[in-house]
Amino acid sequence: MSSISPSCQILKDEYDACFNSWFSEHYLKGDTKADMCTNLFKKYQACIKDAIKEHKITLWELENEPTTKRN
Repeated sequence: MSSISPSCQILKDEYDACFNSWFSEHYLKGDTKADMCTNLFKKYQACIKDAIKEHKITLWELENEPTTKRN
């Protein structure tokens, strides 16, 4: 899945890769300590918040998006 903003895509990709590595190499092996990707997540989160402001997206617009029905 792509990021909500193209300017955040690199941060999203870096966070996703870090999370997947942490999940498979640590969490699934019993190491449930706070994940090692917190700093990447914070950077990506800040980028997304800026993009939401830039595109003037309100939360109610996100909540009211039509959902696709899965079978």
